[in-house]
Amino acid sequence: MDNKKREILIKALSIGISVAALAAVVLGIVLVSRFIYNKGLKNDNKAANASPTDVEIEVEDRETTEETTATTEIETTEETTTEETTEEITEEEAEDDEENDTTPPVLLVLNREPQIKQWESFDIHKYIGYADDWDRTPEFKVDGEVDTSSLGIYPLKITITDKSGNETVADMNVNVVSEIPPGKTRDTMEFDEFIKLYKNPSTELGIDVSRWQGDIDFNKVKEAGCEFVIMRVGGYDDGSVYVDSQYYKNLKNAKAAGLKIGIYYHAEERSVEEVKQNVKWLMGVLDGEKLDYPIAYDWEDFANFESYKINLHDINDIYQTFYDEVTAAGYDAMLYSSKNYLMCLWTNKNKTPVWLAHYIDRTDYTGDYIMWQKDCKGRIDGISGDVDLNVMYIDR
Repeated sequence: MDNKKREILIKALSIGISVAALAAVVLGIVLVSRFIYNKGLKNDNKAANASPTDVEIEVEDRETTEETTATTEIETTEETTTEETTEEITEEEAEDDEENDTTPPVLLVLNREPQIKQWESFDIHKYIGYADDWDRTPEFKVDGEVDTSSLGIYPLKITITDKSGNETVADMNVNVVSEIPPGKTRDTMEFDEFIKLYKNPSTELGIDVSRWQGDIDFNKVKEAGCEFVIMRVGGYDDGSVYVDSQYYKNLKNAKAAGLKIGIYYHAEERSVEEVKQNVKWLMGVLDGEKLDYPIAYDWEDFANFESYKINLHDINDIYQTFYDEVTAAGYDAMLYSSKNYLMCLWTNKNKTPVWLAHYIDRTDYTGDYIMWQKDCKGRIDGISGDVDLNVMYIDR
């Protein structure tokens, strides 16, 4: 082969090699692009076809990790002194949101000078009750100690702080004594005197009763001038519902005597779910019974209220749920409370009817109420012992 043919052959081989290399590069680019495209398409299809159940399970798993705490209510048979709170919850405070919380915890119960018998154990939560508008577990701190083995007065400083840093401070002087002196007694009020003072064309006078009044002669009660009776139907205590042991007898005999009828429900719910369930139970107990007065919601376990681990918004939601459920079932409802708690705890934003408890000759409570529990030391024929006396205002 001469030099010219050899040169031509070398050029041809070079061109062939270059073309082959270029083809390989193009093919590689095509294959890589196809791979990337297919992978992206696969991921897009996976996202488009994802089951909603996957999301729900994730949320459910997250919800189940939330900590729940069970608390045991401390029972006490000792009488505690309720200090009335002079500062009323303002509309602005009631509307405060959690992030802008500037309201300190509220003292619901405070016995500033409790007396403890020597050698008995001292539990400060029997003599105090507090709550915050948002914080369910505000910090509770006590400076000072009580030695019940030695007689004397032991000063304590109490500081309650919510998670926003708002503080309430109070003093308590615990008196350790050898014997507990008898408490003060209230004067009794006969029903005929009650009639003279409070009966007029716009009022009806009545009583409220429970098993504590024992067997009642409602015919004598009616003859004494009583016009209505509010009876305890039962309630919720230590996590279970109960029917007052005298309820059915009281209901039958009071109606037979021609008295107007209402009921009150003793409450200790910690959540709206408990209320909804208990109202269903309550409707089963009533079984369509006709009532002349609203069903009263009576929540008053305020000493050691902190053990419930609920805030002021919670308890107001609890009552409102009770009211909504009862009215939805076809009955009227109302809130029972003392003046103190109507001012410092219950907001009653929807202006539901109120049964006011204030043991005084002339109440100075300025809020709305349809019934006034004037006294807890009433006396009337047909009942042995004390009974609560009530004024219903029929024009409100």
